[in-house]
Amino acid sequence: MAPMEGITDVPFRRILRKHGCSVICTQMIHAEGLLRGTQRRMQEVSALDAQEQPVGLQLCGSDPEMVAEAARKAQDLGAAFIDINMGCPAKNIVSLGAGAALLKEPQKAGAIVRKVRQSVSVPVTAKIRAGWNEEYKTALGVGQILEDEGVSLISVHARTKAQKFKGRADWNLFSELKQKIMIPVVGNGDIFFHNDIARMIETTCVDGVMIARGALGNPWIFEGRQPLVKDIRDTILEHLDLHLSFYQVQRAALMTFRKHLVWYTKGLANAAEFRLKVFKEETYEVILEMIHHFFDQLILGSYPAIPYGS
Repeated sequence: MAPMEGITDVPFRRILRKHGCSVICTQMIHAEGLLRGTQRRMQEVSALDAQEQPVGLQLCGSDPEMVAEAARKAQDLGAAFIDINMGCPAKNIVSLGAGAALLKEPQKAGAIVRKVRQSVSVPVTAKIRAGWNEEYKTALGVGQILEDEGVSLISVHARTKAQKFKGRADWNLFSELKQKIMIPVVGNGDIFFHNDIARMIETTCVDGVMIARGALGNPWIFEGRQPLVKDIRDTILEHLDLHLSFYQVQRAALMTFRKHLVWYTKGLANAAEFRLKVFKEETYEVILEMIHHFFDQLILGSYPAIPYGS
C-alpha cells in the first residue's frame, strides 16, 4: 500500500492487512514534526500497532542530519524499515526542498540516504517519481545514486511532479530503471483493478506493485476478490469500529471517517443520497442505524455496481 497522507493510519492499515496487503507503511511524516511535535496529531500519524508488524515509517525532509535523527526515532518506535519520500508534489513540501524537490537535487537525495543508512540498522527504502516534469525526468539517475548509497528498494510513481495525479503513468520507466539498477523496483501508478497487478509485473518485470487510489474503499483489490454488498457493509462497520477505537474524540473521528464512507459506497445504488443524509448526522448511534438501513435496502448477497475485482 502506498503511503497516503491522512489515509494510511492504523485502522486503515489493519483492514488492508486482513485483505492481503503484505507491505504497509505509515503516511508521510515530516522529520522535524516527528522530532519536535508533541501534539496528539503527531502521535496519531506515527503510531505503529504491534498487531500490524512489520510496518515501515515514511519520512520527508531536506536536511540529512534531521532526517537521520528522525529515522533513529522511527526505529526506536518499532519501524521495520524507513522509507524516504522523494516524490510528494505538494507545494508546502516542495517549497521546503523536500519530497519531489529532491528529484532536482540528486546529490542531496543521496546525502540524505547516506546519513540515514549510517544512523539505523533497519532497511532504508525510497519512493520517487518519474521526474520534475517531462523535460526533466531524473528517475534513472536518482535511482542509481540511491542504489549506490545503499537503499534496499526503490518504489516509483511513474508520473512527474508536474503531472501530480493526472494523465497516464509511464510504466515503461520501470523497465528502464530495472536495466540500470540491481535492487528491487516497485511500480506505482494506475493500479485500479486486481488484474492490473499481474499486467504490470508481466509487462515491466517490476519486483513488486504499490497500490494507492485503487485501494480506497476497495481493500479486496489485494486479494483479488469481488466483494458482495454484505462484505462492503461488514467492512465499513469493522473499519468504523477500529477508527473510533483509535481516535479518542468521537465527533472528530466520525467526521474523518466520512471519506472512507464515500469510497466504500461509490457505485452503489442511492449512495449519493445516503451520503448526503449521513454527513448531516453527528451521533454515532444514528449514523450506525443509517448504515444498516442503507444496506438493508440493497439486495444482500448481490454484487456491487462497480467491478472491484475485475
